[in-house]
Amino acid sequence: MQHKKVLLIGWDAADWKVIHPLMEQGKMPGMKTLVEHGTMSEMMTLHPILSPMLWTSIATGKHCFNHGIYGFSEPTPDNKSIRPITNLSRKTKAIWNILNQKGYKSNVIGWWPSHPAEPINGVMVSNQFHHSPRQPDQIWPLLPETISPSRLNDILQNQRVYPQELVADVLEPFIPKLQEIDFEKDKRPIGVARTLAEASTIQATATHLIQNEPWDFMAVYFDAIDHFSHGFMKYHPPRQAWIP
Repeated sequence: MQHKKVLLIGWDAADWKVIHPLMEQGKMPGMKTLVEHGTMSEMMTLHPILSPMLWTSIATGKHCFNHGIYGFSEPTPDNKSIRPITNLSRKTKAIWNILNQKGYKSNVIGWWPSHPAEPINGVMVSNQFHHSPRQPDQIWPLLPETISPSRLNDILQNQRVYPQELVADVLEPFIPKLQEIDFEKDKRPIGVARTLAEASTIQATATHLIQNEPWDFMAVYFDAIDHFSHGFMKYHPPRQAWIP
């Protein structure tokens, strides 16, 4: 009997209003195949619309007042400052914890928030793993407790994609007039390269784990669409009157 697996892919800020026209234009054949041979629907969201809160609700099936993740930050242990949200504030089990208790192996990549990485029955790569340095010449160290188990540290670190590795052929589909831009005056292409590199890091890491580590359930989170939407959705057709 064939062993069935479940792959959960999270696309932050994905919208059917954008996806359907792209499928009709033949630009998302993989998604079109999934829709035609599966089931699709609109999902209601929760308020306030804060990504860490929402994705924790997806992972736990609970509202924020039950799971404990309310936003982008949390108090430090000494209550003297704040820090980026971690999964230490989560008060309930996520789906991978429940599955692990039943003996199933789970791989979790980039879920927000998932740092520090939990020692689960499987592999967890935290949401701090793929965030590349702001400047191309900065060192990109592997933060402590980013990967569990730690035996995969060196292997998965090699899956990282650096923004400076993305050549013009990769960027030009996103920025057609790339060659005309003065990077000293306009830093937006650097931001695009960084977002694409981080998405590529998640993709490469997930692909490696799918192919090389045993799993029953895998959850992979991508935030590239959200970053692009914040920066460029205002330019999406139809043209807005206030856009020059």
